[in-house]
Amino acid sequence: MGSSKKQTVGYKYFLGAHLALCHGPADVLREILVDDKVAWSVTTGAVSDGGTAAVTAIGTATDMAAVAGESTATVTFPGTLSGIKVGQSYVLMLASAGTVTVTVTGVMYDPGEGVTTWFVTPATTAFAAQAATVTQVAATTSNTGGRGGRITIDAVDLFGGESREGGIEGDVDVLMGEPTQGMNDYLAEQRGANVPAYRGIVSLVLRQLYMGINPYLKPWAVRLTRILAAEDGAEQWYPEKAQILGAASISDAAIYFAIDTSGSMAGSRFNAAKEAVASLIEEIAANVDSDEPNDIRIVTWADSVRGSIERDTCDADEYAELAAWMRAQASPVSGSGGTNYAAGLASCVQFFDDTECDRKVVIFVTDGEATSGSMSDAKGYLDDAGADVFCFNIALEDTTYTAQLDNTPIDDVPVVTSGDTQALINALRNAFGPGPDMNPAHIIRECLTNGTWGLGYSESEIGASFEAAADTLFAEQLGLSFLWQDDGPIEDFLATVQSHIDASVYVDRRTGLWEIKLIRDDYDVADLPVFDEGNVTDWGTLGVRQPGDLVNSVTVKYTNASTESTASVSVTDAARVIELGDAVSQTVEYPGARNQSLAVRLATRDLRALSAPILSGQISVNRDGADLNIGDAIVLNSPRRSIDGVVMRVQEIGVGSGRDNAIKLTLAEDVFSLGTSAIVGGAQKGEGTLTAKPTALKYRMAEEAPYWLVVQQLGHDQAEAMLASDPTAGVLTATGEQKTSQAVSAQLWVDPGTGTAEDEAAMPLVPVAVLAADLSDDPTDCVLSVTGWQQIGDVQIGSLAWLGGELVVVYGITATEVTVGRGCLDTVPHAHAAGEAVLFFGPEAAIGQAQYVAGEEVTVRLLPETPSKVLAWSKAGEDSARFDSRAFRPLPPGNVQGNGVYAPDAAVLLSGDLELSWAHRDRLSQTGSVIADYRAASIGPEAGTDYVVQVFWVDPETDTAIEPAAAEIEVGSGTGYTLTSSALPLDDAPAGTQKLDIALRSRRDGLLCHDYRSMRFVSPAAVGWDKSWNLAWGE
Repeated sequence: MGSSKKQTVGYKYFLGAHLALCHGPADVLREILVDDKVAWSVTTGAVSDGGTAAVTAIGTATDMAAVAGESTATVTFPGTLSGIKVGQSYVLMLASAGTVTVTVTGVMYDPGEGVTTWFVTPATTAFAAQAATVTQVAATTSNTGGRGGRITIDAVDLFGGESREGGIEGDVDVLMGEPTQGMNDYLAEQRGANVPAYRGIVSLVLRQLYMGINPYLKPWAVRLTRILAAEDGAEQWYPEKAQILGAASISDAAIYFAIDTSGSMAGSRFNAAKEAVASLIEEIAANVDSDEPNDIRIVTWADSVRGSIERDTCDADEYAELAAWMRAQASPVSGSGGTNYAAGLASCVQFFDDTECDRKVVIFVTDGEATSGSMSDAKGYLDDAGADVFCFNIALEDTTYTAQLDNTPIDDVPVVTSGDTQALINALRNAFGPGPDMNPAHIIRECLTNGTWGLGYSESEIGASFEAAADTLFAEQLGLSFLWQDDGPIEDFLATVQSHIDASVYVDRRTGLWEIKLIRDDYDVADLPVFDEGNVTDWGTLGVRQPGDLVNSVTVKYTNASTESTASVSVTDAARVIELGDAVSQTVEYPGARNQSLAVRLATRDLRALSAPILSGQISVNRDGADLNIGDAIVLNSPRRSIDGVVMRVQEIGVGSGRDNAIKLTLAEDVFSLGTSAIVGGAQKGEGTLTAKPTALKYRMAEEAPYWLVVQQLGHDQAEAMLASDPTAGVLTATGEQKTSQAVSAQLWVDPGTGTAEDEAAMPLVPVAVLAADLSDDPTDCVLSVTGWQQIGDVQIGSLAWLGGELVVVYGITATEVTVGRGCLDTVPHAHAAGEAVLFFGPEAAIGQAQYVAGEEVTVRLLPETPSKVLAWSKAGEDSARFDSRAFRPLPPGNVQGNGVYAPDAAVLLSGDLELSWAHRDRLSQTGSVIADYRAASIGPEAGTDYVVQVFWVDPETDTAIEPAAAEIEVGSGTGYTLTSSALPLDDAPAGTQKLDIALRSRRDGLLCHDYRSMRFVSPAAVGWDKSWNLAWGE
């Protein structure tokens, strides 16, 4: 029989191509999808050994010198070089001949000296000062391909393998379009030496890629991020606020945490790490798809494993267990244990073998270099695991070792400052999610200034309001991402961005600069320009939206960042539904919003405007309106038209024609001047429950507001006007803990003594922690041991906190400690017991609307509200507040000392004098955002202030001061006084008293300060001198 011929059953297809994607350069290529299937991801992609697609020249530095060090060398040179990236390797071509290759691990610039310092490896790098040309090293490792270089796609079974339609396999060059990008070698080989470098566009070069066994090409798509790379590769304007990262979100994943607990991690490093991991786990729990649960294992390690916990198919309780376990871990002992990388990773192979989750992730956190001999095993474990490995260094600039483990070029190996919990949380977030969004202020600014595809305005034509807007949007976490491929004018795109963020972009009519105005509750009505019968020349067509035009339900369509599909969320004004008898809905599209929480916020904002019968229309005004810009708020008054102090926003401005110089204003009533509505969430698509039930507040405060807060809320002029009218006037402030992200405010109900409570205002709820240990009244006792954190991520450094009536300023935060400045504003340091709450109200503080007078006492209830419900009145705790002219009283003296110390010898008055010293304070000038603490130097004083020493006898049975003061001693208006025993009212001492308290208080206009701190002494009149001596010595 003859041999049978081989039969051809199909063909493999290969393709060489150049795919142009978009304007460049971009930050990173995150994902390649073919036929909606992930062929390559930056978290799992590798760069081949074939080298980079393009070589990038950085520039030349004069007088560059290098000095060797222990862990890193330092390279210094005058001036700066743009385009340098931490973690990237560079070739230094030295003038003295020869080249040096270094990896930059850190960069510092001293503006005073004008000198740049690089920290580089290898640590042995050294050369004398000379000119050097710097070139970026070609991409040859797994840490670079997604940022520009060669990636390898290994997805041969993407379409079912050879039994079906094959897959994708081969090398792809990623050309980011940098201005110094060189010629691509593959394209030059195919098309000749004159092929362009293709600068200015992002493109992919398919180097004879295997495309499957189907002759028909399947559609390709890529996911790119472009935030930090601006036009021509320049650094993005205001880069620290350009990226906005959302909360961690991951489902159907096995996540392995390996946390270093070696001796060097002791203290703030470990506290930051454990709080960051616990917070990350809580974010994952809040955003996970319940139908696709995660498996999580946490291992703490040093030279060996020190602890571990594992939970599979996690539910809410198990996430809580993991977070609690992490927070409960004790800080390692300094100097104990090494950094055996292999010990931390040894159990990951079995963990991943046992999981059924689709994705495998390793989070590796350390502050030390690998123990000798441990790297080989550590790399072997990770090779066997086949996981995405994200490494994070804490205060360790040298990433030589961790870079060998990290296979995710999306973030290189972040180096986080020691003890910076929030920075580590942000770094960790990058491992879980589609990446950062862009600050809309940056988007708009680049549309205005980009000379290639934007409007081409110069940087000098952009006003300062853009930086302020960027700060606000960053704080609001209002990041957006767009794929802009419309053929329409760029002005239409700008309008789309403005509608997302509720802003107006305009050219200032006076300066000619481009400005941006965010429509926010950021004005004081008393400061707004007023337009009335005197300056309105034509009242035009003002009218109120009719009930039939009102909307009581808003649906927002947004982009699900995970799937790039359209999702939706609805919010409803329940009261308006009842009023109108039916749901009247409107759908709004915000494609730049890429998560549900942001979509809910935008929907709530729009519903507030659409559900209210607002006043709108057009009027004409005289030249008083010449300085108005679009977005400005004004006050409209017309008693004849029943318009009484209505706050309006300017939407359009029409100038005069020459014959008619009236200015035409198109106006709409400002939604922030309206009352809030009860909002209830509508049906969602696959992202969990929108709302939670409100619960009673355990930790809360209610008291008369200090002058500082009155000024912050009303403005200086209005605050002074209130007190000038009635110096005894006061307003209420109240708040409580924010238990969830949904319950951000509470209704303030106040009974002024009539037996009937009224809803005064909506008060913001705030972060809270609980004292874990007693705190003394010593002003130097400034580190609070805390536990029970709620919303720690919202606490701002430099903001105020309330602790049992004492105001403190926040200087530092960890999971277990808060560093503060004691006794701020009109308070002084007091002792506090463990279990007391610390309420971090800071800039979120608010005041009620009603005004009270000294002597009044009110009862208060705070009713937390979520978008769907308000806590029942009967379930809210009750507090009381008494008014005592607090806002008008002078601030107490600061830094009061006796004989140079805060707690002088209790027996000093038995044998000598007491030298009192103190610092001035000024109520009127201490109203800014920078808060002075008790120990600060003199400020002021406020005009008319003097000081008195009060003497209080101490009740021998209760050991408390007997009110009122037994004597008041005038001590003048200086900052010192010598108190002698002869000045004390010893002859009037009550029988049996053995101690006395001395307090220094300020006084102005007959009013003493609100708070004071006293010192306790043995009384010279205590049953004779012999008894006093015995008391002093404890006999």
